[in-house]
Amino acid sequence: MAKGGGTKQDMLAERAMVELQVQAAIAGAQSTAAKLSFDGVLNDINARGAALGKAAEDVARARARGYIWAGDLEERLRAAQSLAQSAVSTARNETQRAARELKGRADALLARASRMSGRPAHAVESEARSLAVEASGLSSAIDAAERRARESVGPFVTSVDALVSKLTSVHFTLDSFEQASFRLQPEENPVLALKAAWSDSPQGEREGLLLFTAHRVRFEHTEEVVLERSFIFFASRTETRRALLLDGLIGQLAASDDAERGVLFKDQLLVLQFRQGSNLPPRATFKLEGVTAKEADTLVEQLRTGDMQRARYQGPMPTNSNVGVPVRWPSKCETCGAALTPPVRGQNLIACEYCNAQHPVELGQG
Repeated sequence: MAKGGGTKQDMLAERAMVELQVQAAIAGAQSTAAKLSFDGVLNDINARGAALGKAAEDVARARARGYIWAGDLEERLRAAQSLAQSAVSTARNETQRAARELKGRADALLARASRMSGRPAHAVESEARSLAVEASGLSSAIDAAERRARESVGPFVTSVDALVSKLTSVHFTLDSFEQASFRLQPEENPVLALKAAWSDSPQGEREGLLLFTAHRVRFEHTEEVVLERSFIFFASRTETRRALLLDGLIGQLAASDDAERGVLFKDQLLVLQFRQGSNLPPRATFKLEGVTAKEADTLVEQLRTGDMQRARYQGPMPTNSNVGVPVRWPSKCETCGAALTPPVRGQNLIACEYCNAQHPVELGQG
């Protein structure tokens, strides 16, 4: 038996543990001192600057693609750009000031760690514990300085992130409408596309896209079908098939509501109610992905009330855009002469209330 009542194996294990603790203390001191460069904060600011440059291109590209909503995109871009230069300067000044204040502690920490390196672990065990405590204190001080630096540039970071998120949604919407199985009418401009599952559809739950324009609401079921497989299990060729399961006018919407379902992870539910006699289901419930039900419900209400028009972009659009294309319809029935009710937004045919004659709503006509 070895001294102290333990076996030789116990003593070797204890010595190995002490050596690991000493090595961990030295490594911790070195990594803590390295944090004084504040690379995380400065890299984040630089990344936001690069994202802002791309955002400027994406705003212009959204307008070139005919997106007429979110009229404040350009204003939000200018606001973020105006904050960029001062944010970079502020972050640099804050981190440099903190580095100067904490450099003495970091140098002392590294010096102690250097003196410990190469010495027997049992001789520096107590010093290693002290070194770990000091490194922890310095790490907390550096973290506090980093938080202050991040708070100082918070408005810039928030504005860039919000703008990038909005532009991601805009181009996803435009991409979704371009790939849709239906064609937009000339005056019908995309508003929003959302990934969703229609949970109470007549065909059972169907996954796809919930699509809004200022005139219509549609749900398109999307399904990826495997055409060929390689090695039995792996799909080598697939095809996305699309089926339009819901196509209604905004004017046929009677109401909308938002709800949540679940205890820990809550499903975001948007419930749409349609007017009777519209050849649409009285109720349609959609489980949304990537957006809260409240946000979606707010947008639906803006469409129903016409408030969405206030979000239109007022600047110049490309010459090939459909924005502002006029819509014309007859004021009187060409069969019986009765006055015709103006069309509901998105409607392309008007039926006379007296003789039921059908009259086209001419789109893109002067």
